[in-house]
Amino acid sequence: MNAVTEEQQLVHMLNGVDIPPCPAVLIELEVELNKDNADQRDIAMLISKDVALAGHVMQIANSPAFSTGQQFGSIMQAINVLGNRQLFNLVVSQLLKLALAGDPEVPMDRFWESSAQTARLSAELAKRLRCVRPDVAYTFGLFHDCGIPLLMKRFANTKEVLAAANMAEERKFTDVEDELLGTNHSVVGYFLARRWRLPGYISEAMLHHHDYSVLNGPGNVSDTARALIAVCTLAEHIIRLHNNGDGEHEWHKAAPAACQFFNLSLGAVDDLIEDMRDWLG
Repeated sequence: MNAVTEEQQLVHMLNGVDIPPCPAVLIELEVELNKDNADQRDIAMLISKDVALAGHVMQIANSPAFSTGQQFGSIMQAINVLGNRQLFNLVVSQLLKLALAGDPEVPMDRFWESSAQTARLSAELAKRLRCVRPDVAYTFGLFHDCGIPLLMKRFANTKEVLAAANMAEERKFTDVEDELLGTNHSVVGYFLARRWRLPGYISEAMLHHHDYSVLNGPGNVSDTARALIAVCTLAEHIIRLHNNGDGEHEWHKAAPAACQFFNLSLGAVDDLIEDMRDWLG
């Protein structure tokens, strides 16, 4: 199957899910960042045009996840320390939360809290395992399930379908979604990431993050995407163990391939899991 045919099949799989358009400020930022000599003052000015957006970006930049030992007092100062691309990721984060906000009767606070916890732990795991940049792991951890809010807007039974997929120990998570919804959150997230100009390895990892066979060899999936999938799956397992005492079913599907990818024995990964549970406090 060639790339064009595969893309057409993926588009068909959206099954009526509406992908929100990319905001104008994000397009302007992308244009500025792609210049040979991107001007940080222009980038700061673009973000600062929206006072609420700038405030939220500063709040995230000063959070423990991005702590550098100093408090940022301005967008310009944050850019100087974190860099242009990381600030872009923070802007995407806030704008996506607004775009994916659920109806009042379907609040998304718990979804974003869970995603933020996964993002923080993914970044710490990436730092310790040295398999991918921590800021990239953070971005993927935050957005890897961003197709779920869009599924919830499209299908009233999404929660029930996700619960069934979570309990499917022998089947791929997305196969259950495909059977019951005609689409899945990985495909939806892939197109959202593409439309919102996230890096290619992020959209690639979103598309494949429940297909653990990609961890066995590079194939058509980049090493960065494979690392993101392995780290995020482990992070979710640790969080569920820590919060509920019951591990993530997906980890049991992914563990052999993930351990091989990390070049660690299952015992060494179990030790890492205990260390990370202590880190979570």
